[in-house]
Parts: sequence; C-alpha cells; structure tokens
Amino acid sequence: MAAEAEVNRYDWWNLPEETANQSVFSLVHYLDREQSYRQNENFKYMKLYGNYDLFNLRAYQYLRTEPSSSIQNRVTMNIIQSMCDTVVSKITKNSPKATFLTEGGDFVQQRRAKKLTQFVEGQFQITDFYTKASQAFLDSTIFGTGVLKVFRQHNDVCVERIFPDEITTDDRESFYNEPRQIHQKKFIHRDLLKAQWPEYRDLIDNVGVDQTAAYTQNINRNNDMILVMESWHLKSGPDAPDGSHMISIENKVLFRERYDKDYFPFVFFRWGLRPLGFYGQGLAEQLSGLQLEINKILRTIQVSMHLVSIPKIFVEASSKIVDSHLDNKIGGIIKYAGNLPTEGKLGSIPEELFNHLDRLYGRAYEIAGISQLSANAQKPAGLNSGKALREYNDMETERFMTVAKRYEAGFITAARIMVDIAKEIDENSEKGYSVKVRGRKFLKTIKWKDVNMDADDYTMAIFPTSALSATPAGRLQDIQDLVAAGYITQQDAVKLLDLPDLEGFYNFETAGQYDIEALIEKFIDEGEYEAPEPYQDLVYGLPMMQKAYLLFRSQGAPEKRLDLFRRWIEDAKALQAQAQQAAAMAQAAAMAQAQAAQAQQAAGNPGQLAPAAAPMALPGAAPAAT
Repeated sequence: MAAEAEVNRYDWWNLPEETANQSVFSLVHYLDREQSYRQNENFKYMKLYGNYDLFNLRAYQYLRTEPSSSIQNRVTMNIIQSMCDTVVSKITKNSPKATFLTEGGDFVQQRRAKKLTQFVEGQFQITDFYTKASQAFLDSTIFGTGVLKVFRQHNDVCVERIFPDEITTDDRESFYNEPRQIHQKKFIHRDLLKAQWPEYRDLIDNVGVDQTAAYTQNINRNNDMILVMESWHLKSGPDAPDGSHMISIENKVLFRERYDKDYFPFVFFRWGLRPLGFYGQGLAEQLSGLQLEINKILRTIQVSMHLVSIPKIFVEASSKIVDSHLDNKIGGIIKYAGNLPTEGKLGSIPEELFNHLDRLYGRAYEIAGISQLSANAQKPAGLNSGKALREYNDMETERFMTVAKRYEAGFITAARIMVDIAKEIDENSEKGYSVKVRGRKFLKTIKWKDVNMDADDYTMAIFPTSALSATPAGRLQDIQDLVAAGYITQQDAVKLLDLPDLEGFYNFETAGQYDIEALIEKFIDEGEYEAPEPYQDLVYGLPMMQKAYLLFRSQGAPEKRLDLFRRWIEDAKALQAQAQQAAAMAQAAAMAQAQAAQAQQAAGNPGQLAPAAAPMALPGAAPAAT
C-alpha cells in the first residue's frame, strides 16, 4: 500500500529510485489526459500547414489517412503554409551573434570576452545551431512554440530540435510561465538504450510499448520503440536539495542526478505570447479561421464550375433525334424531325464569390504582416536601386520587430547553456575542452581555459552577423554610401563586398590587409614578435598598427604586448626609410647616366647646345670633378 501511495504522488524528485519512475509516468500520463486540448490543437494546425490528413502525431501512429490521389485532386490555396514559410525566411535570414561584453573590464577580461564570443560562435557552427533554430522557429509559427534542447553528450555540446508535443508541463505550475518541472517524452529504439545502458539490458528487453490507455490502442508489444521520460525539477532555493534530473523507462530509473542549475536545458521560441500560460500562439492559429473559410469557398467554386461550366444541348421530348448523333466530332451530321435542338448555358458563378475569396486572401497577409510580393519573392514595381529596396525591407521588417527580438533572445539562452556545459566538460576532462572556430580564411582552436570567465564579469548582447544588406544590390549600395561618406577606404570596400563568385579575386586583392590583421592578433594574443618585411603592405600596415596600439593601450594592455607594436612600427619606418634612400640613390644614378649620355652626344655634335647649368648635387653625393 505504501508503494502504491508513492506512485500516486507527483513529487517524484523526493521519492526513491524504486518508485520515482512510476510516479513520473503516472504524472505525465495524467497531465497529457487533462491537457489533451494541446495535442488536439497541434494535430489540427499540423494538418492545416501540411495540407493533408493524419491519424495522429504519435511516433508509432504517424500515418496519412487519405490516398495521394484525393490530395492531388483537391483545390487548395494554403495561406498558412505560405505565411509561415515567408515569415520564417524573413526572421531567420540573419544569423544572430551572441556577443560577450565587459563593463569596465581590464585588458585581460576584454580579450577573454572577445575570445568567448568566438568560442560560442564556433559552438553554433559545430552544432548547426542556425539551421535547427530556423526549424524550431517554423514550429513556433505552426504550433505556437518551438523547442531546441542544448545538452551534453559524453564530452560534446549537442543541440536537438524537439517536437513540441514531446514537452509536458503542468498548466497550474505554468500559469505565470514559470514551471518548476518539465518532462520530455521520446520514443527511442530498444537497441540504442541497451547500448547506452548495458547494465539494464534485461529490464529494457522486458519493456513493451507504453502500457497506459492514453498511448496504447491495439499496439504490437513487440514494437522496438520504447517510451523514455527525461524529467527536470528546479531547486526551490540556492541551497535546496530538491533539484533533480532523471531519465527513466516504465520499469527502471536509468539515470538520476542532482540538478543545481536555475534553468531548463531548452530554448523556447514563441511566435505570439499569451497573457497567461507557458505555450505561445502560432500564426497557424491566427489564420485558421480564414483558411477554413477559404477552403469552403474553393470547394463551392470547384463544385459550381463542374455544374455550370459545361454547355448542355436542349432537345424537345417530341423531337425524333438519335442521341448517338450528339457528339463532339467536327463537321458531324445530326438528323432530326420536329424542333431544332439548341445549345444552352446553365448560368455563371457569381462574381461576388471570387471577390470574397480575394478579400479573405488579402486579409490573411494583413494579419501575418507581410506583403503578397514578399510571399511571391517579388519586389514592388519601380524599386530598382539598392537603397530603395533596403528602405522598403526595413519598413516591412518593423512589423516583426517584437517577434525578431524573441527569436534573438533564444540565442542568448543557448549561449548561456553552452558556456555552462563547456565549463562542466573542461572541469571533468583531463584534456580539457576546446572548439575549432572559423577564422578569416582558416580554422583555429580556442581552449576553454583561455576564455573562462565568471558570469559576473560579462554581459551578453545580440547582434546580427552582418549589418549590410543581404542582396548584392543592397550590399553594393550600402558600401558605396560608406565610401562616399568617407567612413571606409576603397580597400575596405573591396573587402566588405565579399561576394562568393568573386572570392578568388578578393583573396588576392585583400591579402595585404589580412596579413597585417593576422599579425595584430598574433601580437596581442600570443605575445610573439614578427619583424616587418619589405614585401608587406607597409603603407596600409603602419596606420593600422598605430591604431591597434592606441586601442589596446586605452584598454590597459600589458607593456610587453604594447612594446611589440612600438617595435614593429619603428622597424617598419626604418624599412620605409631604407626603401626611400635606395629609391633616391637609384634615381640619382639614373640621372647621372642620362647626363653622361647627353654630354657624349653633345661632344660628337658641336652644334648641339650644352646644358645651361650643372645639376644640383644630391645629398651625400660626391662633388663633381673640376
């Protein structure tokens, strides 16, 4: 009786392992039954977006219930899919960058913050975070909420897109959007579980498909997809012992640990916020009424066209006409006696029906906040310049500013989780933890120990990857404006343009700039000196080194680092002086050779006038012989 009472308790985090898993399964199944409206809504919006019918959204019952022929013959105007895909393209076209900033930090902290920004950017690249975030944001437009899971797997940071139906929270706990526990339901193949937890092979083999009435209806028990629950409960206070993380199957707790973090390992994207509750409102929900009405009108038009669009032949009943003579052959002969058969039209479809359809279609774009031109990838007539297109896109993007901010905030959450996981891996691994990041033209490795900072030493902000326009015309216009205003040079303009089909050309044109910038990073990061060479672009390098020196001096860089810049500047100036002296000597020698040739020509031709005066002696040159 005591064990049965524990199973019915919801506070699984306080129960022993013998009964904690049963408590979790009972709680989650109860919540799913009580909150089945959410699964029903997701089911409906999935069908509206995909434009086909389903049996349900369960992993083992994901079946289409109608043949493809009926789908092909259906007249559709799927505004929900069009709107969702368009807004996802607009919001996710930029790749937000989590930037770590220090407030009043010294040079070391500022350099660590810069490297930490590169470290997290490398994590985003390795985990393919931008692609998965785009997919999760699409989920938010369909279901209202999109989910990404950021977690540790062995010694790697991993990111996984989670289908929203896999997440279960208690509506009562989530009334103010602050749930204390979250559960993830996932069907995992039996063999994968046994490979990960070989000590529980026998127990895993004894597990059938989910046994509860909420999940099983004529399901084969030999199915190898097993329901696994992963549960989190946040601690109630800084020193409270009730924080818990557990992975369980119906007959065993596979993994359990104390959970001391104050957040769940999820990133949630929401298209629209509700006044209360945890889950958001999707664009599909906002447009569902219009979509259903449009479907009804299209069906009416389709049936009406079949009824009235085909002409009919009227034949008087008393007429003697052979029906087989009424065909569609060209030049046919019809024999008749009595009244002449006539062709007649049954009528036409009211124009108001099409007008109402157009009104509903236009209203859908207004609700979504986009133009039909954007959905069709077209530009307005008359907007041909890059500047005009940029202004037009900015005006249209303002409609999504709030949504875009929520989308970008998810990247800060992900960066925070990734930093915590990296720190945890580094502390528990002998080799430490490092990430390969993409530099300007090469890969470099950043170790966690070189970027480790206390959370109190930095703040995070989100910036787009590029402030320039995405289109070539818009990017060119932006750069031309910067050059015209004198903010950048022609060399910088060539580097900023950076179009893929001209990459080979730009690599040569900007090689001198990248060489100097790489040298600056080497001085400040590694503290190793490398002398200037005559073949380097010293005209570009000297002012760049001077600016870098002043910047890092203002940030409090160590004197040993600053001395590398001073030394390079002096050596570069000496190289320039040597080059100028060599050029002057070469010019003097050329002038002397020209004068000697002119003197010889004058001696052989007395009629030619001698030079009016001897050339001025160059500094350092020997005096002319008398």
